Amino acid sequence: MRYWIKTPRVIPIIFSRLLWRFSPNKPVVYLTFDDGPNDSSTADILKILEKEKVKSTFFCIGNNVVKNPVIFQEIIEKGHRVGNHSMSHVNGWKVTKNKYLEDIEKADKIIKSNLFRPPYGKLNFRSASQLKKKFEIVMWDINSGDFDKTLSYSQIIENVLKNARNGSIIVLHDNKKFKHLTLNALLPIIKGLKNKGFAIEAIPFNLQE
Repeated sequence: MRYWIKTPRVIPIIFSRLLWRFSPNKPVVYLTFDDGPNDSSTADILKILEKEKVKSTFFCIGNNVVKNPVIFQEIIEKGHRVGNHSMSHVNGWKVTKNKYLEDIEKADKIIKSNLFRPPYGKLNFRSASQLKKKFEIVMWDINSGDFDKTLSYSQIIENVLKNARNGSIIVLHDNKKFKHLTLNALLPIIKGLKNKGFAIEAIPFNLQE
């Protein structure tokens, strides 16, 4: 499995229309969770965030919102942010522009956020201009690796704490396939970030009418 823990500096320069990181002038980082909500790990993540008084952003799959509407509503009621992660976790490099946009539009009708994150980080670039009219396309500065079952949770913690910097957008997951990694790493990550002097905030967004 090949992926970048730290997004190479050249990538945000090449794809400058996408959001990779917030202002480097403030000691604030942004925890984000992809793939939920689900009836397994999302609730546990919410409990940890509430205990630590941290707000985060959940990039939700439309089909999972349909299956778990109560958990989705709980995310919002607890003051967290939500974003569109497509309806069916579609790989933008393997479908046509029209199919990609249709899938995202289906999710938009139930998630109602102006934030979008492409599943797998694989944006259908033919769709980018049209998506930008409606969404902030949110990528990341740090990939925790919590989906990688070859890693220990201590390695996931290190991936985040070693690379965190002002404005970092950090990817985690609320996916029950590897929830043990995320849940074991999350609290130490939050405490470690706080000890480094970072505030942890949700990504700003506007609800659509």
